[in-house]
Amino acid sequence: MFLLVSPFFVAAAVNPSERGFINQDERGYVNQPASFKLQNPLNFETICGLIQGLLKVFITIGIPIAVLFLVYSGFLFVWARGSVDGLKKAKRNFFYTLLGIALFLGAWFLGQVIASTINALSPGTVGQTSCK
Repeated sequence: MFLLVSPFFVAAAVNPSERGFINQDERGYVNQPASFKLQNPLNFETICGLIQGLLKVFITIGIPIAVLFLVYSGFLFVWARGSVDGLKKAKRNFFYTLLGIALFLGAWFLGQVIASTINALSPGTVGQTSCK
């Protein structure tokens, strides 16, 4: 039981000024914690920059995956060897692959349109809220 509560005794014995607190009064009470600054781990200054970074990552990952699905669809046509069920499966796969690519590129295009609209509506705030 003592091992469970011993960290509390050790933490209580540490001097508050050593823990990073400042502005102690004469009784030893801490008035204010030490200030610190949070660092931005994402390296994006605006929401628009974050969205553009995410879109760039999705495009970078999505295009090779789309190509792989197109190649797989081609292999399904070859492996069908004239079988009606195999050709039906290959056509369905090819259709859904093209549909997915169209949706993916449509979302990217819509993001570009929104970014250009924001840039057009806010010409005086180039460095603050624009999506460049």
